[in-house]
Amino acid sequence: MDAPRTLRPGDGPYPGLLAQIPDRPPALRVRGALCPEARRAAVVGSRDMDGYGEEVTRSIVTGLARAGVSVVSGGARGIDGVAHRAALEAGGHTVAVLGTGVDVPYPAQHRRLFGEILEAGGALVSEQPDGTPAFKQNFPARNRVISGMSEVVVVVRARTGSGALITASWARSQGRTVLAVPGDVRDELSAGTHALLRGGARLVGSAADVLSELGLAEVRAQRPLPLLSGGAAALLAALSRRPRHAGEVAQSAGVQVGEALAGLLSLELEGLCEQRPGHYFLRREGI
Repeated sequence: MDAPRTLRPGDGPYPGLLAQIPDRPPALRVRGALCPEARRAAVVGSRDMDGYGEEVTRSIVTGLARAGVSVVSGGARGIDGVAHRAALEAGGHTVAVLGTGVDVPYPAQHRRLFGEILEAGGALVSEQPDGTPAFKQNFPARNRVISGMSEVVVVVRARTGSGALITASWARSQGRTVLAVPGDVRDELSAGTHALLRGGARLVGSAADVLSELGLAEVRAQRPLPLLSGGAAALLAALSRRPRHAGEVAQSAGVQVGEALAGLLSLELEGLCEQRPGHYFLRREGI
């Protein structure tokens, strides 16, 4: 399922929000499942990470993942990597938008992380042809894809001139809501986020703040959600409180109908979804 494929505007899995921006990519190379029905929030920040940034990122992303929000980031070192891992650990769906080809792991130390994203039903995305190495000029354009496919952009930690601020700038030009996490005024890693707040970004300190912007309620799990493997996370992200036929869910998750049925039955056993007559499934209340 992780073999690269090409999506173009008008194709069902091509992100609908991304298709609406003026400079949308004419084609995306994708590995894994995008889950077009999922709500999406981008979480980005500095490659230079501190304990505060890691803690806040994990807290926000865990809450988003538990609420069924797909977490989008850039696959980079630092905050991006923490965001992807926190989504996986919470049993959620995550998308890494790369500045290289989808078959080129960059940074190299994230090769395993990218594999885990695919194994958990997430996706790797790039507008660059397969085999494209890490050319510096491709990354600012990559950032417009991160914001373009997301409803909101959360910036956690950023120095002045950080690439995360480029993502925020793209988000504003695309009409997306920009959220910024405040920090110590003496810390260089707070300079970028504080500049965003002075420029009109909304202050965010928790997953509940982000979910409020999305019109969603926070999920207060009585127990940790199980770690989902294979396409299970993609299937869960494709479900909503409206019953959907297994065939429709399969198409959204990018799997075969038989595989979807088996995965949905497993989710039902885990207490994460409910089945209705005629192979219709819906997400459980509070999941």
